[in-house]
Amino acid sequence: MRLFDGVALANNLILGLDFGTSSVKAIFIDDAGEILKRVEIKISTVSTSVSHAEQNAEDYLEAVIEISKNNSDLISKVIAIGLSGHTPSVVCVDSAGNALRPVMTWQDNRATKEAQDLLAKYGNPIKIIGTSLPWAASACPAKLFWLARHEPEIVKKTRWVLQPKDFVGMHLTGKAISDPWSSKGICNVLTRAPISNLLEFIGWDSKIVPELGDGYESRGGVSDAAANKFGLPIEIPVSIGWSDAMCGMVALNVMSEPSSFIITGTSAIVGASTRTPPKDGGSLYIIPNTCAPLAITYGPTQSSGSAVSWISTLLEITQDEAIDLAERSQSTDLPIFLPYIYGERAPLWRTDLQGGFYGIGGETNKSDLAASVLEGISFAEKQVIETSESLNGSINPLIKLGGHAGNDLRWEKIRLKTLGREISRYEDIDTTTRGSAILAHALITKNLSESTKRLGFSSIKSEPSVLQKNYSAKKFQEFLLAQTEALRLADYKKGRG
Repeated sequence: MRLFDGVALANNLILGLDFGTSSVKAIFIDDAGEILKRVEIKISTVSTSVSHAEQNAEDYLEAVIEISKNNSDLISKVIAIGLSGHTPSVVCVDSAGNALRPVMTWQDNRATKEAQDLLAKYGNPIKIIGTSLPWAASACPAKLFWLARHEPEIVKKTRWVLQPKDFVGMHLTGKAISDPWSSKGICNVLTRAPISNLLEFIGWDSKIVPELGDGYESRGGVSDAAANKFGLPIEIPVSIGWSDAMCGMVALNVMSEPSSFIITGTSAIVGASTRTPPKDGGSLYIIPNTCAPLAITYGPTQSSGSAVSWISTLLEITQDEAIDLAERSQSTDLPIFLPYIYGERAPLWRTDLQGGFYGIGGETNKSDLAASVLEGISFAEKQVIETSESLNGSINPLIKLGGHAGNDLRWEKIRLKTLGREISRYEDIDTTTRGSAILAHALITKNLSESTKRLGFSSIKSEPSVLQKNYSAKKFQEFLLAQTEALRLADYKKGRG
């Protein structure tokens, strides 16, 4: 393998890849943190029913081929590749790395019964998994349990269970490797050992757990076969990589200093990093310091950008037009919107929870509805932040915003009057992809903090007015009251059924 220690990167590039829910993104970035080019390849998710959400793993590989083929001049200068991707998803592969069935993405909630069975069997997951991991239908254990019950032939054929970025990493280097946080639920995140008794209970062999390492370590160099298939420089190192959530966190410098943050995309990743993590995260995840430089208490919501997509479809306008429409609202007391159109993950973990508007009157118009959706998304995130900080035992005066939350100035007023706190917007549409590039850069510097400084980016700060703080306090309480009623209705329907 070529060695790069001490080599100046002025004429060389880092390639950051992110395998997201709706697209594969790539950035070519230099050592000064300047992005020379951004590329996005759309991929599709197939939903055969409300609870099913699957992707074709081959689409990830075809996207890499297309990125390489159309950017050969930049590819020739790449000296390291970083990987990021959505989790918790399930990619079942054979010994050659071939996907045996469609990818069950994090949005797939068909394993609700299996999640309930796991809760009944194990209760609090801390002892068995090593951290707080709600027994959710979206998590890997429940998905694998469902496969064992409904597709036993796949269980017999599977050699490894990977995440999307690990599937690509295997095709680039020939090695089945993951990081412990991406493989949480099938490995113990403290010991990094396969959870043999859990896997046996859900009908799987512990051999399916790949080799594990830190996201900023190398999984190996691009193989001869991969160089020919993907058009990449041979032997350049490829990072093990982290989840899109953790890559977004590293890009916002959450891994270096205690911070509260919101990273938005189709869903939102919300939480707070800390040097003194709680022992039990309850309804939230805790990334322990065995998986990251700082411990992080956080939770993924179910809907962020997807709720904007929903209201834009309902109103028969584009998502940009929906946000513009929201800005035109003149209401000083908007309806409350619960963004549970696809259920909710953190901190409620209810696939049966439904969304709704509360407080609609005869004067309510389309602009008010659009603005209510944006506010509801932000209030849901505020709840997760406050839960995270309460568990950590400390409140951060500032909230870092990444993804469209930081990049789109039109959201700033919404954030100030819903969060009611100073915000720091990171204007970069490629937060997670930048994070994956930072991991690749760390393969060369051997120092994640140094690579974060070199490839990181600055933010724009703003503070709420007294009026906005008051609005936040009042409307957030209304949001929580509406949530209570939504939970009561969901419980009633469940009992009636």
